[in-house]
Amino acid sequence: MTQTYRASSLDMLRSDSRIVTVLGPADFGDLARVRSRVLALASIGPATRLGLRADQSSVGWVYEPERVVEHIVEGPAVDHEQLAKELTEFSHASVPEITLRIRLAGRYLFLDLNHGIGDALLPVDLFAYLADARPDAPLPAWASRPVDGHPLRKALLRWIVRNPRKVLDTIHDRVRPGPNPEYAATAPAPDTASPTAFRPWAPSAAVATVVTQSGTTDAIRRWRESHLPGASVSAVMCAAVAAAFARTSLSLDRSAAFLFDCRRYLPPSTVVLGNFAAGIRFSDIDPTSAGEVHGALSGAIAKGRPIASATISTIKYKREHKAVSGVFGDKVPVRPRVQLMYSDLGRVRQLEQVSWVAEPADRAFFVIADPGLPESVMITMETIGSVVFVSASFHDNVFDRHTVQAALDLVAANPLALLAPQEKTA
Repeated sequence: MTQTYRASSLDMLRSDSRIVTVLGPADFGDLARVRSRVLALASIGPATRLGLRADQSSVGWVYEPERVVEHIVEGPAVDHEQLAKELTEFSHASVPEITLRIRLAGRYLFLDLNHGIGDALLPVDLFAYLADARPDAPLPAWASRPVDGHPLRKALLRWIVRNPRKVLDTIHDRVRPGPNPEYAATAPAPDTASPTAFRPWAPSAAVATVVTQSGTTDAIRRWRESHLPGASVSAVMCAAVAAAFARTSLSLDRSAAFLFDCRRYLPPSTVVLGNFAAGIRFSDIDPTSAGEVHGALSGAIAKGRPIASATISTIKYKREHKAVSGVFGDKVPVRPRVQLMYSDLGRVRQLEQVSWVAEPADRAFFVIADPGLPESVMITMETIGSVVFVSASFHDNVFDRHTVQAALDLVAANPLALLAPQEKTA
C-alpha cells in the first residue's frame, strides 16, 4: 500500500517554487556516497520529507524513498568563477514534477529542491551531512527525534498565551496599518491606473554573488556596540546591501521585505523540517538605514507579526487552494525601481565543521531564488564563521547584471563604509 504524508498549507503554498543552491568546495566523496546518504535520510520516514513527491494538486504527498536517487547525478567539475553562471543554468533546468535534483560537480554540490518539501533548515542539514568526510558521519540530530509537520497552531497559541496584551495591537495593525504598513511579501501590487510607462516582460532569473572578508561579522558587532546597541548583525548587513544598490545607477524603492523564521515562536526542542517562515514587506522604510531596519524587524517580531502573517497565508490557502506563484505580472515599468527582499539564515553553525577544502573567502554557499515581481531583488545571506555569503536573485532583463554585481562588490569590500554618516558617527 502506498504511504502518504499530509502536507501543511504553508508547504502547499510553496509547492510551485524551488530552492536552488550550491555549496563547496568540500569533500563530498563520490557519487555513490552522495546517493547512499540521501537515500539513508529519505528512508528514515516521511517526516524527514526527502522521500516525498511534492504535488501541487493534493495535500496527500506520496512517500517513495527508493526514488530519491533517480535525479542525483555527476557532472563536469566547476570552479568558483563559474558558480553564478552554473547555478543560474541549473535553476533554469528545474522540472516541476521532479522533487529533488542533485548534481555533484567536482568539489561542489548543486541542489534543486521543491520548496514545498521544506525551507532553509532541510538543505542546510543535508549539505552538512553530505559534506562530512567521516565514513561513519552521524545523521542530523533530528533524524532520531519527533518531527512536527503542522506547527502553526501550536506556535500561534503559545504566542497568544505568552503575549495576551499584544494580540489586539497586532490585529489592529493588520486591519488599520500605521505609518509603516506591512503586507505579505509575496502579494502582487494591485493593478490600478498609473502614469508609469510599462513595457512587456517575461521572467529571466539570474544571480550575482559575493563573499565578504573574514572577520566581517566581528567588525559589525564592534561597530554596533558603539553606534547602534541592540541591533542585529542582519539589520546592519541588510542596510549595507541597500546602501550599495543606492550608490549604483539603479533606483531604489523606499521599502523592504523580510522573511521571518516562525520557529522562534515554538519551544526550542520542537523540530520543524517543513515550511515555517513568513514574509512581511514594510512599505515605508528607508532600507539604507540600519536603525530603521532594526526597528522594523524587532518591532514585527515582538508583536508576533510573522506568526500572524503565516496564519493569514494559511487561511488564504485553505480558502483559495492556490499556491504562491514565483512570478507575478507580464509587464515592467520602463524605469524600474529595485524592491529589495531579504532572507538571512544568520550564522549557520552546522556548516562550520564540514570538510571544506578552501579558505573561508574562497568558499561558496549561494542561492538563486524566485525574484517574484519583475522589480524584486531577493537577497539571501548566510554566515559561516565570520564570513557572510551574499546572493542577489533578480531578473536580468530588468536590471543590468553587471550593475547588480557592482553593488554586491561594494558590500564585500566593506559593508560598514556604506552606512549613512549619521549612523557611523552617532
